Amino acid sequence: MLMLFGLLSVMVWLVVGVFDFQTYMSAQSSLSESMTEIFEMTREVWSPGMFGPYKEDEAGKENGADSKKIDLMYENPCYLVLLSDDGMPLQVYSSGFQQGNVSDAVDEATKVAQTEATGTLCVGNLYADSYSYYYPTRRIILVVETRQIRKEILSALIVSLLIGFAFEFLLYIACRKAADWMISPIEKTFEKQKQFIADASHELKTPVAVILANAEAMEKDPDPKWLSNIEEEAGRMNGLIADLLDLTRSEQKEVTMVPVDLSRLVEKQCLIQEAVMFEKNIELEEHIEPDLKVMGAAGMLEQLIAILLDNACAHSSGKIIVSLVRRGKDVILGVANTGAPIPPEARERIFERFYRADESRNRSSGRYGLGLAIAKSIVERHKGKIEALCKDGLTTFQVTFRQAA
Repeated sequence: MLMLFGLLSVMVWLVVGVFDFQTYMSAQSSLSESMTEIFEMTREVWSPGMFGPYKEDEAGKENGADSKKIDLMYENPCYLVLLSDDGMPLQVYSSGFQQGNVSDAVDEATKVAQTEATGTLCVGNLYADSYSYYYPTRRIILVVETRQIRKEILSALIVSLLIGFAFEFLLYIACRKAADWMISPIEKTFEKQKQFIADASHELKTPVAVILANAEAMEKDPDPKWLSNIEEEAGRMNGLIADLLDLTRSEQKEVTMVPVDLSRLVEKQCLIQEAVMFEKNIELEEHIEPDLKVMGAAGMLEQLIAILLDNACAHSSGKIIVSLVRRGKDVILGVANTGAPIPPEARERIFERFYRADESRNRSSGRYGLGLAIAKSIVERHKGKIEALCKDGLTTFQVTFRQAA
């Protein structure tokens, strides 16, 4: 991004420089051409017959070239200085269109007569000099006061610099926004990774501490209850590690997309979970359309359904409703349960790793807050969408897949 900003900055100032250079060279070229033409065009007007007839350029006249020379005379004071044999000024003819400084123009002509050779045409530095001159013969010098031209090109320079700085500022803002936009996902991923490591360490720390404490107690008192506690905590730790491995596999495993009969998978998992629901006195209601197929991996989709059903069992107050319907080109899987609704501020966070929305998802229940994170990962790998909805006393986890062709 820094290289892009630098490249674009160079391009901006290159454009500004080219514009200023063209403006300066155009003014210099126009003035250089105009001075010789003004001399030819005006000497007959200022002093008829003294320097020969006016050599009118018919082609230039037809093309309107003379109008540019007249414009130059109107905008800038022009002086035709007649010199003596020893180079001293004898007479000055002024254009009279603009108020200029005649004495300074005469001094400039005197200096030119003393230092320059005849035939010299000098535009000079239009940013700094106040006069340009044409010294065609030993007795004549045309002096043009260029203060107005200098003012115009300096104004053009200032305007172009202001525009350049404005573009540079806008370019900086745009590059900064683009950089933030590109880096933001990386920062979020990095923060999630740090949080994941911290949460996993915290979850593993407790069972390890319990195991060590019970082992020390066994050394002093070989009571079987200490061994029972160790086995229980080891089992909990094993479950946590298994969930972490499942989450990692769901995020990294290559998914081979094949047509999968989702209706059959949902019916199968409902049948498997039905015994658990019966023991908890939970009523299961099914609304499953047959032969609904999606593109995906059957094993991962089975794990997704099992996670949603297990989550519903843990939070249901007596009833679970499973639905699978076709809606346009989509297949919608819904697992709803009665019970306390999920707070609005927690409906997005419940898919985060180790997040527990309520007290029923605490450590004593053996739940670590990884199930829904695994479910979301599976759905995203299948290019689907999962969301939590709370309405009419039901909490529904709704998954949307594209129907297989």
